[in-house]
Amino acid sequence: MQKQQGITILLLMLGIASISLGMALKSVFEYSPTVGWLLGTVILTVNSIYTGKNIKKRSNI
Repeated sequence: MQKQQGITILLLMLGIASISLGMALKSVFEYSPTVGWLLGTVILTVNSIYTGKNIKKRSNI
C-alpha cells in the first residue's frame, strides 16, 4: 500500500515540477512552456491510469 502511494505522490510532483520548470524557462528556450505543459500532462495522465488500475485491483481483492 505504501509503495503505490509513494509512486503516486512522486508522479504528481514530477508533473507539477515539469509544468513549473517549463514556465520558468520561457525566457531561456522559446518552446519550453509548451514542452513543460505537454510533459506534465503526459505524466499526470500516466498517474491517473496507474492510480485507477491500483484502485480496481484493490476492489477485486
